Amino acid sequence: MNMRTLFVVVSIFLFLIAAPRPEATAAAAPAPQTVTLATIAAGQVGYLAALIEAKGIFKAHGLKINNLMMDFTEAANALRLGRAVASVMQPSTALNLRKGGTDVRIFAAQIWSGNAFLVRKDTPYKSITDLKGKKIGNFSRTTGAYFFSAVIAKEKGLDIEKDFQSIPVETGALIALLERGEVESINLMEPHVTRLLVSGKYRVLVDFDSELQRIFGAPPLKGGIGVLKETFDKQPELVKAIRAAYVDGIKVIKSGQDKDFFESHAKELFGLSTPEEIAAGMKRNRENFADIWGEKFFESQNKILQKGIALGLLPDIGNLNDLWIK
Repeated sequence: MNMRTLFVVVSIFLFLIAAPRPEATAAAAPAPQTVTLATIAAGQVGYLAALIEAKGIFKAHGLKINNLMMDFTEAANALRLGRAVASVMQPSTALNLRKGGTDVRIFAAQIWSGNAFLVRKDTPYKSITDLKGKKIGNFSRTTGAYFFSAVIAKEKGLDIEKDFQSIPVETGALIALLERGEVESINLMEPHVTRLLVSGKYRVLVDFDSELQRIFGAPPLKGGIGVLKETFDKQPELVKAIRAAYVDGIKVIKSGQDKDFFESHAKELFGLSTPEEIAAGMKRNRENFADIWGEKFFESQNKILQKGIALGLLPDIGNLNDLWIK
């Protein structure tokens, strides 16, 4: 073997032993951390969860999510009982949990209320004050939707319990009451508001988000993500990673990059089927996701919660500033 051939052989040998082996590279990549989240299967919260999963956003943040699908109350209980690391959380629910001894914090925003008082299109009402003494359909007293309606009424000098003939029922029954003309107005949330507006028979009397933003500086947060204080203290980087994933998911929605995903899931998650419903629903969906966080946001939400406390609808837990993870 001449020297040139020997040099080539040695060079190839050195290259081969220095090059990273595929199995070694794969072994070096950290496995995603599995996290159990309690969330909601349908509606806007369910849509965000499905979008983040489909787009691989959790994976990009080093997470593998096991979603427990349930309603708001069940999700809060799953967090309280340790079945979930984090859960969808209404601020009003967080106050009740803390009053009961569960130290929960909210670390990310998801959606504004999306609620409105709807009336039939041909009615003469121009303000909630015009409904004084009238029959209205509302949610039960323990819900965030009722709490928001009470705050709006109070700001107009009215008592939601005394100045209206309020009929507390569930969503389907609310719509039926309005359709049959048994009430003059109903408190309703998305996507049902969009469907009724597209029908051409109804109109918005009071948009909760616009009204409360005008009064308090921000719309009312209907859904955020909550975690136990103990979890945040022990795993702050995990909580930050979950928040970052939700922030990225909401950015996709707010920028309109979810158009194809929305159209393909509109029927399944929102019950929207016609082109008109889907177009209107997508616009409203984009508006209803919350992309605000920080001191001004916390201040506005605390003012809204303080109104609920003053009305006797929420427990007084003292200082509200530490409800939010900065």
